[in-house]
Amino acid sequence: MDNLTEKALYKALKSGQPEAFNALYYKYHKKLFAFIYKFLKNWHDTEDLVQKVFVIIWEKKENIDLNKSFNNYIFIIARNEVYDFLKKKALMDYCDDYALSNIKQTEEGIETKRIVETIYSLIKKLPERRRQIFLLNRDHGLTYKQIAVRLNISENTVDTQIRNALNFLRGELPRYLKVMVLFLIDTII
Repeated sequence: MDNLTEKALYKALKSGQPEAFNALYYKYHKKLFAFIYKFLKNWHDTEDLVQKVFVIIWEKKENIDLNKSFNNYIFIIARNEVYDFLKKKALMDYCDDYALSNIKQTEEGIETKRIVETIYSLIKKLPERRRQIFLLNRDHGLTYKQIAVRLNISENTVDTQIRNALNFLRGELPRYLKVMVLFLIDTII
């Protein structure tokens, strides 16, 4: 097959002769590899795409126009396959990034939820009146004056009770978080 003219080789390929396909494979493989590698910069992906181009050529051998350049034909197929590959890769990268960011957000949301639950479990340990004052301020957004009027106490009492609640939370929260972190580490390892 090596001594056939280009046109005779393409004609033999079109008629389904495997020897013609092999001759064209050896003739174009290196050029095609270099062409595709310029775009992909990855040896394995390039080799896969080169193989795919030759599979397409074999599958569509009956469609080869003997009056047109085979060189152009093969490189147009290669170019189209590179574009398709890059589009799919970009989509997959986007989907991976999106999925990872959602997982990260979910993990952050779970951690935030755990911390909030821990804070509220500590708030439940406050004396009843202190807890009521603290929650009126933090959960309901009432000012010290509004709380004082509602509960018929002085603003200084409100201030003292909220300060005591915050001091308790600041003292207890690190211990609870440390226990949570140690628990998470134990479950992961």
